[in-house]
Amino acid sequence: MKIRFLPLFIFCFGSYFAQSPKTYAEQVIKKLTSPEFSGRGYVDNGMKRASEEIAQQFEKTGLLKLTDSYFQPFTYPVHVIKNCELKVNGKELKIGSDYLVGAGSPSLQGTFQPLIFNPSVIDSLFEWDDRSYFDKELERINNNAVVFPDVQFPENMIIRESTANQFYRDIPQIISSGGLDVSIPLVVEQTSSKFIHTLSSRQTQTVDIFISSRSVPEAIKSVTIDLQSDFEADFEAQNVVGYLKGKRSDSIIVLTAHYDHLGKINDVIFPGANDNASGIAFLLSMSRIYAKSKPNFDIVFIAFAGEEAGLKGSQYFVDHPLIDLKKIKFLVNFDMVGTGEDGIQVVNGREFPKQFNKLENISHMYNYLKQVKVRGAACNSDHCPFYQKGVPSFYIYTLGGESGYHDIYDTEVSLYAFDKLVALLTKFINEL
Repeated sequence: MKIRFLPLFIFCFGSYFAQSPKTYAEQVIKKLTSPEFSGRGYVDNGMKRASEEIAQQFEKTGLLKLTDSYFQPFTYPVHVIKNCELKVNGKELKIGSDYLVGAGSPSLQGTFQPLIFNPSVIDSLFEWDDRSYFDKELERINNNAVVFPDVQFPENMIIRESTANQFYRDIPQIISSGGLDVSIPLVVEQTSSKFIHTLSSRQTQTVDIFISSRSVPEAIKSVTIDLQSDFEADFEAQNVVGYLKGKRSDSIIVLTAHYDHLGKINDVIFPGANDNASGIAFLLSMSRIYAKSKPNFDIVFIAFAGEEAGLKGSQYFVDHPLIDLKKIKFLVNFDMVGTGEDGIQVVNGREFPKQFNKLENISHMYNYLKQVKVRGAACNSDHCPFYQKGVPSFYIYTLGGESGYHDIYDTEVSLYAFDKLVALLTKFINEL
């Protein structure tokens, strides 16, 4: 049975400790994906409000503070898309479903018409890190848009930093200048590929618009855009950190998950139910268990900010640790654990075979999960900065089921294996 997260939800942790992990997780995810937190991103103080909610749950559970606060503040650069209104051929489009904006796109207003392809010019002229490509070829464009017809790209290619650079590296075509002047070229791509939104740590030299070829199947004749965005060199964020005393303090277990997501543009929210409200629900569920049953070792619980912007929170913690990293006996990071119909994947499992075998054997012994799959090292979530410092660590995510990813459709998860995964990790931690 899937859980549909309604737009409005009055949240209460009533009968707090009487709830099962899954029931509690349902409430946490509904809360964090509600409009109150604006996608836990960069508008309406969404990320800050989410961090305060998590700190309240830490306090209610009885977690102790490592400093005088649960918060570890830090800053990092991020480019924020705040609002975008778009019409193509006179038709108003909705962001997230009909189109998406390149993460680093600067503000731009106006009506534009497409230029003409010049297929004789190939992209070997431009290097991947050469950010002057439009200075070379498009510096004289004004009130015109560069339009790519429907081209199939890998799903994970859409909306990355230096988007236009990536196009030019992979498409053997460059647009001719047309003999006009412009300070900010507009690049438009019609695509049938899945929209995958993300963040940029810089402002690009182009405005990149991705238009669904299902929403606009015809040729593009005009584009009217009103885009408002800002580059914030020192966006203020904060990790949320608490701990529980164990029977021994000579070693530390660390459990982590990131709470930030992509925020919202206009009134459209990127809710991030699986990524990573589910991970925070898991982290909080584990804290409740160990608040009732004293662990063998001290356990530190960290909810990171800035993961979607490039592991900013976890990297800051490693660079400014609130604990002795050498005392960490093991770290487990939870990111996208909202399904589980096909079991779990364990990143770093091959790097720490003894611990992986223990985890797999426990699952098999108690028939917890369909499978416990092993992967090698990958710097794809908040375990990575710790692993690079020599901290033994796993990153666990669930397999199977349905959920969105970096889009407006990540609104529901099955929590199919949630209770069993909680039981598995509890036994695993107790045997470390």
